[in-house]
Amino acid sequence: MDQLADGTIFIPDYQRDSSEWDLAKKSLFVDSLINNMTVPPLILYPETNPNTGLEKSEVVDGQQRLATIRDFVNGSFDLATEDEVEYASNVGPVIQGRRFAELPEPIQRSIRYYVLNLLVLPTNLDLGLRLEIFRRINEAGTPLSPHDLRLAIFGQCDRVYFIRLAGVFDTGREGATRMIKAAKEKYGLDHPWKDPSAWKDWWIDSAQAAGQAPSQMFLYYAIARDVQKVDELLASDALQNRLGLRYDRTTISVLDLYAAQMQHETLHPEDAPKLLPSLQTLKDWFGSFELWFNTIKQQKVARIGTNSSTKIALFIAAATQVWGTPEKITEEKQWELI
Repeated sequence: MDQLADGTIFIPDYQRDSSEWDLAKKSLFVDSLINNMTVPPLILYPETNPNTGLEKSEVVDGQQRLATIRDFVNGSFDLATEDEVEYASNVGPVIQGRRFAELPEPIQRSIRYYVLNLLVLPTNLDLGLRLEIFRRINEAGTPLSPHDLRLAIFGQCDRVYFIRLAGVFDTGREGATRMIKAAKEKYGLDHPWKDPSAWKDWWIDSAQAAGQAPSQMFLYYAIARDVQKVDELLASDALQNRLGLRYDRTTISVLDLYAAQMQHETLHPEDAPKLLPSLQTLKDWFGSFELWFNTIKQQKVARIGTNSSTKIALFIAAATQVWGTPEKITEEKQWELI
């Protein structure tokens, strides 16, 4: 935990939000530590700073485990009650509903001194191979959503990172803070929301928010605004061969191709001209997205739920073409139809 705190072990920005585990899963993981059960190893990749010669280790897999231990020891959450999870019978009555500081000393020690197994990858693995390892681990274990994987594999460019950043709804969460910091350091990007209150309220308690669904909502919107270029991409065998991806008539393949093409244009600028919108265009499109979303949620159709996020994204894309801005809809009957 000291190494995580001082940055000797660090979580790369391609990892998902460290708040992903729910309370039940965190509590059962703590139960496993107390009972000295075997848990999957942490997978680390060692890096040496060429300027200082100091070694740091990137967490390729295991950030949820590390974050849970750190947060519980630091008193950030109470364990679930026995009504919520099924603990091992030897500890359930003693630990349920308690914080770390409230546990008996022997149990505290069993958590503090639990030995985590480490699997250290060879040095000099390029980022692409580390991302592939990350993808395969998560396909075999607790699965990431298709959009988690999409952002991890094709997120090495400013435009895809902007799409990721557009989905952030709670800037106070650790994973979001890390993401925003990385966006600024790598690409000079700021969190794009001017008034995120309705966006946060909509997603904050929704199970639909898992798997970076808010970011995927904005990606749907961008694609719907860029239909002509998307059609070109889907019709071109040459472009798809260059990306190593195929359009298989599924929505997932469309989203993957769009993100992959953005990354390819950034990493291979010699393959001109660019097909997809520039970063500035995406920012302009986001301004319209925020305006329409806030008007819908704050003023007109507040009852719409997050399970309709894709429909709303597609509607906003169409609405910008039909009306431009929300104030052009002058009849309340039109909002009722919406």
